[in-house]
Order: sequence, then C-alpha cells, then structure tokens
Amino acid sequence: MSEVTEYSMTPEQALFLSKVAQAHLQERRALFRSYAATQGYEGLLDLFAQFVGMANSVAENCREMTDLVLITEMGMNPDKFDSINLPTLHGACQGVMLAARCDPTGACHGCAYRLGSIANQSPMATSEAAYMSFDKKGFMCHAELDEALIPTKVCVGHARAFKADAGNHDLPIDLC
Repeated sequence: MSEVTEYSMTPEQALFLSKVAQAHLQERRALFRSYAATQGYEGLLDLFAQFVGMANSVAENCREMTDLVLITEMGMNPDKFDSINLPTLHGACQGVMLAARCDPTGACHGCAYRLGSIANQSPMATSEAAYMSFDKKGFMCHAELDEALIPTKVCVGHARAFKADAGNHDLPIDLC
C-alpha cells in the first residue's frame, strides 16, 4: 500500500462514513457537525485524514481493476497501454481549479472544464488542459472526432477559459 492510499479506521468510523457517503450535501454537513460534537476536532481531523487515504485507495483499486479487465477480458497486452486515465482525488482537486476558470455552457458532457465530469477529475486531462492553457488552439474536444479518432475542434471549455484568461498570465496554471 502506498503512503497516499494508507488508511485504518474502526468499524464505527466506516459505518459513519457509509452514512455520509449516501447523504446529500446538507445532510453530510449535519452528520459531520454531529461527529465533531461527539468526537472533537482531533477525532474529525483523524476521520478526514483516514477518509482521504481510503478514497485514494478506492481510486487506485479502480485503476488496477480496469487494467486487469483490459488484460484478461479484452486480451490487451499491458505493454500497449500505460494504464487508464481514471479520476482521482488529486485530479478532482485540479478539476475544481480548472472549472473555476470559465462557464462550461455549450461544452460537452465530458468536458475537462465541466465540474465533476470524468475528464475534470482525471489528473492527466486536467494537467493537459492546464498545460495548454495559454495556447488558443491547444486543447481539443475529445467528443468531436473524425474517422481516425482525431479531435476536430477546440474544446468549448478551453476556448471559454482562454477568452476569460486573455491578458491575465498571473493565473496559476501549474495544477500538478
């Protein structure tokens, strides 16, 4: 287990987090307030630290399972791919910063600039979008492909962010 996926928790903490995971935002806030009231600041801090390790572990296990399915069920040679571009907590944090740069109206469902999309939570996609940040035609839409599966138009989210950022080169684009 890597350091970022390390966690340990009691069955009671896991039960509590299971309830939190199934609650809507306002309920989650109320549950955490209640937890802090009974367990204190340090208890809540420890729970959150353990939760981050668990979430990182879940993301890593999803990546490993996807790779395993590609190898065993699809017959892909592991030398032919460098894992699958899946969401991670780190990627989702990068995605928040990316999405804050523009209004995604008109962007495709999977746009890296649309908060919560797969690409918006992928460290690879968000890093690429940030890297291409100041290149007007640098980040292409992966929903619009030609017959050879090559993107044919600039990403709407990228174009909007580029326009919003015009002349403002003080923005943090190093999301890694």
